[in-house]
Amino acid sequence: MSKEITPEEFDASMNRLGVRNISPKVAIAVSGGGDSLALAMLMRDWVKNRGGDMLALTVDHGLRPESATEVVTIAQLMRTHDIAHSTLVWPGDKPSTHIQERARIARYNLLLKACRQHGFPVLAIAHNLEDQIETFWMRLAHGSGLDGLSAMAPVRDIEGISVIRPLLPFSREQLRTTCARYQLNWIEDPSNQNRKYLRARLRQFENLLAEEGLTPARLSQTLQKLEEARQALQAITEQAMTACVQEHAEGYATLRLNIWKEFPHDLQRRILGQALMLVVAHPYPIGFDLMEQTCLDLHNPAFAGKTLAGCEIIPGKNGHLFIVREAGAIEGRVKANEGMIWDGRFIISGIRAEAMEIGALGSSGLSELRKNMTHESVSLQKLEALPFRVKLVLPALWQGENLIAVPNVGYYSQDCPQGLQTGIITMARSAKQGRIH
Repeated sequence: MSKEITPEEFDASMNRLGVRNISPKVAIAVSGGGDSLALAMLMRDWVKNRGGDMLALTVDHGLRPESATEVVTIAQLMRTHDIAHSTLVWPGDKPSTHIQERARIARYNLLLKACRQHGFPVLAIAHNLEDQIETFWMRLAHGSGLDGLSAMAPVRDIEGISVIRPLLPFSREQLRTTCARYQLNWIEDPSNQNRKYLRARLRQFENLLAEEGLTPARLSQTLQKLEEARQALQAITEQAMTACVQEHAEGYATLRLNIWKEFPHDLQRRILGQALMLVVAHPYPIGFDLMEQTCLDLHNPAFAGKTLAGCEIIPGKNGHLFIVREAGAIEGRVKANEGMIWDGRFIISGIRAEAMEIGALGSSGLSELRKNMTHESVSLQKLEALPFRVKLVLPALWQGENLIAVPNVGYYSQDCPQGLQTGIITMARSAKQGRIH
């Protein structure tokens, strides 16, 4: 029988992740399975020893009739072990195809939203050694390249939340043994045995692979080497971007097409993908086929522009391309709060108790803005120097139908509260660093 995970081993794993807060606040995703319950117990003790706070989050996808009863059981179990708990519900109609993939996206969206609402900057996920291997096989089956086949990231920043995976070094059997130490009974998700799903089919030949010497531990070493190669290529990509990509504080990027074309094709894809990520943070990588076709489009002299991944790619003058947020992909106005990240692009600071809404400037807002600016103002000159599509998606603050401020071009109306005029809306660079792997 495999040995349980000791507090010392878990502490060492957390230290490797760089989580050394004196008083940490950590949320964890708890499904009720053996992996997440082991994580809950280990994390509870780790956080308690550091005087921190922990919150267990359970998502009810509503895909099985028994799920509502299961989340109640999980909530009771967490309370029994002195762990704060919250249940998150995936609302609305459920998809009939690609169920697991879409449920995973919904789960992460709910978890990240809950972390922001409750003020928990760290989210721990219970992925283990075998999960990493199964993900590799699934992506290999779907033709993934280096980025998809490399090891799961132990730490990833997604929209300002640090998503950590402290259990990656440990096997599923070790986690079950750890549950036994705490006398926990876990829930077995029937989809794990349902051969309709690829992951379930893959689990059934793990033992065969191990008998041939391809154990999870050995394959994990190979994945780590792939990850090191990916990191090296990423560093090269970032260096190449300095030569041909410029990020602008108004929330868009420009690509110098003639320099971009000089790089190898794989780097062209990566540079373009990174440029898109500067404008819109994506939790998942943009599909290879979409990126490949777009790169081919950009080599066409007749390229007239296209939309991709929530962005518009627009030809400009002198061989420049503008990468701008797609106006139709931005949600309507929402309440503006201090420290919020709007549209995945901007961090708001300087907002206090004022009842403000934030949204894209839009064509009507642009007309009002121009009326309110004097022809001699520096703000108007700055506004008119921007590409038209950029103007439409600038973050604007409103009170009712009154345009109060467009901070990125230095505009504040006469009705703007004085305290707000010291506020700023800055690019949310930290929100663009991560993706869910």
